[in-house]
Amino acid sequence: MIDTFDIMEINKRGFLTEAFEEPVLYAPARTDLIAGQCTKLEIITAFTDCERISTHMIGLSEGMSNNRFVKPLSVEIILGMTKSSLSKKKHEDICRLVQQINENSMMPNLSCRYICSGCEVHSKIYLWSRPDEHIDYVPSFAYCGSLNYTMNAFFKRRESVCVCDPANALFYYRELLKDTIDCLSPEVPNQLKNITNGMNEDIEGPDNSEQEYLKYDAMMPTDKLEVSLLKSDGSGTGYGSGVNWGIRPNGTARNLNQAYIPYNKLDKKEGFFPDRINPDDENCPMFRVITKDYGAFHMRMAQAGNKGLHSVESNAIIGEWIRKKIGVPSGGFVTKQMLEHYGKTYVTFRKYQDGVYILDF
Repeated sequence: MIDTFDIMEINKRGFLTEAFEEPVLYAPARTDLIAGQCTKLEIITAFTDCERISTHMIGLSEGMSNNRFVKPLSVEIILGMTKSSLSKKKHEDICRLVQQINENSMMPNLSCRYICSGCEVHSKIYLWSRPDEHIDYVPSFAYCGSLNYTMNAFFKRRESVCVCDPANALFYYRELLKDTIDCLSPEVPNQLKNITNGMNEDIEGPDNSEQEYLKYDAMMPTDKLEVSLLKSDGSGTGYGSGVNWGIRPNGTARNLNQAYIPYNKLDKKEGFFPDRINPDDENCPMFRVITKDYGAFHMRMAQAGNKGLHSVESNAIIGEWIRKKIGVPSGGFVTKQMLEHYGKTYVTFRKYQDGVYILDF
């Protein structure tokens, strides 16, 4: 049974006025749709934001893990309004997110390209394709309209989406590719010189985590909690656990920055973080955290007994952030003495009314 939108019904209606997320961003990849089972999504958007990219990638990842979606999946983004409205901070946040997503083997493969020559692009197109034994991909479903790939467009604004011809959408996408540059290219500052001044912000929302941090920092939190980075007995940071989770005693090859924040009994506060709604739920709900100097990302309680706090986009985010703060090289072993020299052996969470948290270290 199809629990939300029947893609064939969408094609008959041809026009949507609400509830865009499922049909546009997820349904064509569903395993229970004979007409679906697409593995590639190509997006043309005037604007985007890291929250939209992140929550979409997490949703696709969790759908692949529970076989709701086919796998592997890939998402390719062309960002169109870059020459006049991409700030340096936003560029850095997008690049960091793309790298974090692609380092996580459970996530879809993600790329983001900027329009760097010719006229800026204000179009919004979502093109789903399925693999084919004769050619790489067959364009299968396409949508166009006013819907930017942003959280505001999907949840706060009145937007319209129409079904359009997939072959024409693919032709247009390929025509734009020659005018783009990969966001991770070292040539981006030369191609888009305006992003170096950090002054421009897109009209869909600044997506500036530094400004967002300052906004919440000036507000009164509903609760506050300090969580130790040390083992439960305080003796050290551990080996193959906690902030050194990726550094395995047996030499298993992993990203050495993989880490989690221990959530031991002495630190636990009932109800501070969202717990499973039902005991048999696979995962605890995510919550969004904002840091002053390392952007925003999502976390959740995990492990048996919820004894760890993980970053969702990539379990290396926490390790990278802490090592950068204390001046330890990427992938370096973190000791209790290093944390004490920095001045803190704990992190601080501040919880706000809307469910957002500030994370300080």
